[in-house]
Amino acid sequence: MTEPLLQIILGCVLLVAVVTDLRSYRIPNSLTVPAMAAGLLAHTLLDGQAGLIVSLKGLGLGLGLFLIFHLMGGMGAGDVKLMAAVGSFLGPEGVLSAVVVTGLLGGLYASAAMVAHWGLRGTVQHIGAMLTMRALSHEAALAATPGSQVQLRYSLVIGLGTLLSQMVVVL
Repeated sequence: MTEPLLQIILGCVLLVAVVTDLRSYRIPNSLTVPAMAAGLLAHTLLDGQAGLIVSLKGLGLGLGLFLIFHLMGGMGAGDVKLMAAVGSFLGPEGVLSAVVVTGLLGGLYASAAMVAHWGLRGTVQHIGAMLTMRALSHEAALAATPGSQVQLRYSLVIGLGTLLSQMVVVL
């Protein structure tokens, strides 16, 4: 296995994640868990124990950074596991750059989705409510209103953020 082959495999994993997420709002464990294992195995085969350690560090960092957002209710568990899989392929430095670019793109995506869903005024009101510590009661009111939550398909952002971060690394 060569490094470009790992990039192709990761690209395929990300593409499948995007397609399934767009179709069903889910990223299945049947994709993310084997992807994590493939990253770990590939790095072990390429670089032995050192490769395994780099891959484990990347997996753990990707998992840990996105788990925080999941626990805050900002993303689904499939997104977290997808970023862990990305980390198993890219290692800690690569996944950190992917998380940064993904975060920047995700902020733009979430902002655009909120404006499209609630309009500019409604978005400002929602953000204001969250920032003034009325978020808990505000979120409870939103949860009680069907269709009031903005649904994000974050796999698309993870895919683009990972791709762009790796393009920047190459340059």
